[in-house]
Amino acid sequence: MKQFLLAIAMLGITYGAAAQTSMKMKDGVMMKNNKAMLCNGKKCTPLTATFTCSDGCKVSPDGTVTKPDGTSMKLMNGYEIDKDGKTMMIAHGQAGHVCTKDCPMAKKM
Repeated sequence: MKQFLLAIAMLGITYGAAAQTSMKMKDGVMMKNNKAMLCNGKKCTPLTATFTCSDGCKVSPDGTVTKPDGTSMKLMNGYEIDKDGKTMMIAHGQAGHVCTKDCPMAKKM
């Protein structure tokens, strides 16, 4: 019985640690409330200068992403670009997430 309770306790501790790490923001730039925010771990500050990704993408303070080939796009609220230049929707439940018609959780709400 003690082994069973110990196993349940360990499972709870593991689950809690996983839940905390999943909430960590990726390093990069996210758009929140029509503002480009520079994120580093759990801290986000307004982007005040051009941010350059490792693949050569550049993000301006207004959220415009210019790729190395010269094409550009504007990040929408709820999207982020990581330090490697990969653009994605901010995961549901994370700070900065915006539920849109594209969000898989929006249909369940």
